[in-house]
Amino acid sequence: MRRGAVTWYCYLVLGFFNFALTGQGNVLPFLMSGLGLSYGIASLHSSAIAAGMILVGLAGDRLAQRLGRGSSLRLATVAVILGLLLVAFGPVVWLTLAGCLLIGVPGALVPAISFALLADVQGAYRDVAYNESNAVCYAFAIAAPLSMSLCLWLAIPWWVSLVFAATIGLALTLAFGGVRIPVSRATGRAGSRALPITYWAYWLAIALAVAVEFCVVLWAPTFLNRSVGLTASAAAGSAAAFSVAMLAGRAVVSRLVRRWPVERLFVLGLAVAAAGFAVYWGAGEPIMAVAGLFVVGLGVAPLYPLALGLAVGAAGDQPDAASARVMIAVGLAILLMPAALGRLADAVGLRAALLMVPALILASLACFVVAQMLQHRARLRPRATTSPAG
Repeated sequence: MRRGAVTWYCYLVLGFFNFALTGQGNVLPFLMSGLGLSYGIASLHSSAIAAGMILVGLAGDRLAQRLGRGSSLRLATVAVILGLLLVAFGPVVWLTLAGCLLIGVPGALVPAISFALLADVQGAYRDVAYNESNAVCYAFAIAAPLSMSLCLWLAIPWWVSLVFAATIGLALTLAFGGVRIPVSRATGRAGSRALPITYWAYWLAIALAVAVEFCVVLWAPTFLNRSVGLTASAAAGSAAAFSVAMLAGRAVVSRLVRRWPVERLFVLGLAVAAAGFAVYWGAGEPIMAVAGLFVVGLGVAPLYPLALGLAVGAAGDQPDAASARVMIAVGLAILLMPAALGRLADAVGLRAALLMVPALILASLACFVVAQMLQHRARLRPRATTSPAG
């Protein structure tokens, strides 16, 4: 496997985009106090980002074909930079929301184009490249809360962390501005047939698993600050436990998947996430709460890649269509669930509202079980049709 300039550009720009996404959870407490926002209004920032993922899932491929991959990727990066600056310096809520919309709508082209590029450039080593890019993404995800915590510890304004992220994006744009981005090698269209019902059951399991991840990661700094009793600086830094666990969990599962069935690992991940949440939510002591948050991250880590592989496999000869629709699942999960949690927190308090998380875990398990039953039935159907008549 050779990692040329295009591969490293994809790795790093994906990490930069993940930094921008993860940093939103750390920014929410400061936007709420500085602009006087409720939980529900604050949660609209993540909803604006999610809206972009849905749009990209529907039409991002056509936009990239029209503008070209290179131009689209650089345009998306610049949009994320401007969005970060609007969130950092916007004096009113509609400007900070506009910043998140910039991060989401053009910004969601970053993963859409980067993963397609890695598939074309690396060919048979595509899966290796995807795993390596995920590792880079979570390294950046860890850096997001730590940079916020460092700013607060040094008595530097919180928005310096977002300016730092914008500087990273600008540096990447300048450093890789001359890199030639190859055009798509695809020669045909994705299948136009309807995806099987088994795929859609896995699709729902993916959406609910992503909802668990973002409900936890976006509200963790606020929960640790307001419900557990950590200072704003300590809460921002401690929230990195989730991202550290995500990185560790994916590294471990990449080895376990060679020995254990994927289905068993998915169910085990849900069980670990549920057990960790019980400690995170129930412990009134900061160390135990952070330890529980870490265990939640370990459990959530493998859910998306494992379910994605199962869903694409269930789609048969329509992997392109299956992958595109998964982006819609991710966007809808981020759009609806953290916002719903925020609205519920306005009514009953954040601690009680977080009980949505175990409910989502159970719902994801139910969808996964249904998908397994449908897949088993589909495997038996050919045997039934070829058996001799009675």
